[in-house]
Amino acid sequence: MVDKLKEIINKILEEKNGQLTVFAMLKMDELTDKWSIIVSAPWANLKNHGESFDYIKNLLDQKLTSEEKITIARIGIFPKDDHAVTALLQFNNDTVIREDTKINGFTVHEGYILYSNPQI
Repeated sequence: MVDKLKEIINKILEEKNGQLTVFAMLKMDELTDKWSIIVSAPWANLKNHGESFDYIKNLLDQKLTSEEKITIARIGIFPKDDHAVTALLQFNNDTVIREDTKINGFTVHEGYILYSNPQI
């Protein structure tokens, strides 16, 4: 699924002129068997939150199988100044988290920081 998400990231970068801050998939806290998709980008702000959510969801729907989609518990879209995003920006692209790691007060049991660009 990681490779498919990287394809989605490439599509976002192309369609949104490189405007992506964070894209991560994490198994956190009580949802140890489900993924949370975390996205931050300048175009994904509170004014158009629903539109941004639909955009990400549609990309996931196009690329992932039904079996892969049911492993996703939630999609979170956050501004760059959100504490969780700030914490994720400390990691480089393609960082893999394999053991329980505290990030912004959450325990991440497993995770992939697929894209991290603090300059955007």
